[in-house]
Amino acid sequence: MNKLLTTLTLSTGIVLMISSCGSEEEKKPEISKEVIDPNSSLNAKFDDKIFSIPSPMQMAMLLEESKSPYNEFLLNDLDKVGDYTSEYKKALNLGIYGTDLGYVSIYKQNSIALKYLSTIEKLTSKLGLEGAFDKDFMSRFEKNSTNKDSMMVIVSDAFKKSDNFLKSNNRKSVSALILVGGWIESMYLACNINKEHANQKILDRIAEQTETLNTIIELLTDYNKKGESDDLIKDMKDLKFYFDQITINYEYMEPITNVKKKTTTLRHKTVVTVDSSTLNFINQKIEAIRGKVIE
Repeated sequence: MNKLLTTLTLSTGIVLMISSCGSEEEKKPEISKEVIDPNSSLNAKFDDKIFSIPSPMQMAMLLEESKSPYNEFLLNDLDKVGDYTSEYKKALNLGIYGTDLGYVSIYKQNSIALKYLSTIEKLTSKLGLEGAFDKDFMSRFEKNSTNKDSMMVIVSDAFKKSDNFLKSNNRKSVSALILVGGWIESMYLACNINKEHANQKILDRIAEQTETLNTIIELLTDYNKKGESDDLIKDMKDLKFYFDQITINYEYMEPITNVKKKTTTLRHKTVVTVDSSTLNFINQKIEAIRGKVIE
């Protein structure tokens, strides 16, 4: 069988907090490394457990950096939002639409971004999350729709508010589902774009999801409200079968020390080997899982 040999360099360092002062139109916002670094991960805390999952915004940035053309046909249909009546479906598809919003925003599809934002607002209202995506948020987003950096901060901040609200009100299962939905859509976009326009960085990102998938399964299992995630957990375990066939080796790299900033960045190179037929099965399984979520 053909082997696709991929090499991915990862680094860990100091993570800056999101902060912006005054009008987003007047000052360039300071953006968290975990938001803008495609090699960084989103660390979500659930009951003292840390789950590391790539941010949907990071995946969108990776797709843009790869020079992959914008493809609106990959996005979830906005007209489907009324079909999601259960809390389970609303939460998963909020993650789906949130990832789509990040994708269209990165590609500066401003008019489409506002439509997705409106749809997200409908879902958050139905989930009781009006505080995060309120009128002030909508106004900020519209005013900064031409500033990609500001939009990244605003959207990330809104989802962070939603996550904090859900956890503080003992609705961790909903928060987990939103996170999982975002991961599914990120993987769906990456797999399809790599299939149409093969790109080494995107292939690397797909292949390195082995550990993340374990995180997803654990999250779904821990917050499986009345067994509603049983089918999704089974599908994720089936997907894991193919990810387990990926070989990952880590090679040490010299740390980088910044004396002035008093920081040290630890580095290693990850060499990923994935069989082409295995990658094809992963593509098919991701598409099938996503299809069930959005149906």
